Amino acid sequence: MQTPEQPNDSKPASPATAPKSGTQPVELIELGLGLDLLLETHPVFADAVKAAILPLDGEFLFELPHGDKPGGKGRVAVVRLTYAGSGPQKLAFVFLSADSLETRVEAAEGQPEHLTNFARSFVDVLEKIGQH
Repeated sequence: MQTPEQPNDSKPASPATAPKSGTQPVELIELGLGLDLLLETHPVFADAVKAAILPLDGEFLFELPHGDKPGGKGRVAVVRLTYAGSGPQKLAFVFLSADSLETRVEAAEGQPEHLTNFARSFVDVLEKIGQH
């Protein structure tokens, strides 16, 4: 016998933790969950991202303004993470909405070409500096 469904009083999942049609590496999910908690105690977006990647042994690369239109107030941070069972670190993008209320964490695949090209070029420069 089924019981009537109880109303769900929990808040909806943030875009960082909401399920997507494809599967995400656990590291991206973990980063999103950590970031959701840390944004409450770290008012500066970049500081929250840096704190969220610490337990994942990630590397913070940079943060830029990001918006759907010129003058948008959103932010994007780019990090490198090592996914379990994979070799070198991979790029991940952490987005903060213009109202600073929503975050989402996504792999580099499927991101705008100009953003991924800039991030890869940034990494190339860092690696060349590290070789000297």
